[in-house]
Amino acid sequence: MIAGYDLWFWITLVLGLISCAVCLVQFARGAAPDDFSQGSVIALQGWLFIYLVGSIIMQVVTDGPGGDWLEYYGYLLTAMVIPAGAFTWSMSERTRWGTLVLALVGPVLIVMVQRMNVIWYYYH
Repeated sequence: MIAGYDLWFWITLVLGLISCAVCLVQFARGAAPDDFSQGSVIALQGWLFIYLVGSIIMQVVTDGPGGDWLEYYGYLLTAMVIPAGAFTWSMSERTRWGTLVLALVGPVLIVMVQRMNVIWYYYH
């Protein structure tokens, strides 16, 4: 862990920032949601599926979250809905504002994964 955060958080941080940057550039260009902006959010969704599987494996192999497991998985399942919801929104909102909605997914997921990191390691 670097500065109290695990590798799951750091990967989410990098992917979330890249996704946000891609979407903000597309928004600044005035582009409607396209393969780049939507693809970056799909990549985040794929990462969250890996995160879910990893969390289940870690739950079985280790003692699980230090905090409430229900709260942890509540955050995780909510985080998994956000990219899917934003992607769906961008399919119906074919203006540059749909791209801006996609840009918000990365930072929101970074905050949620940080909170999950706290629940997993720092509540006992």
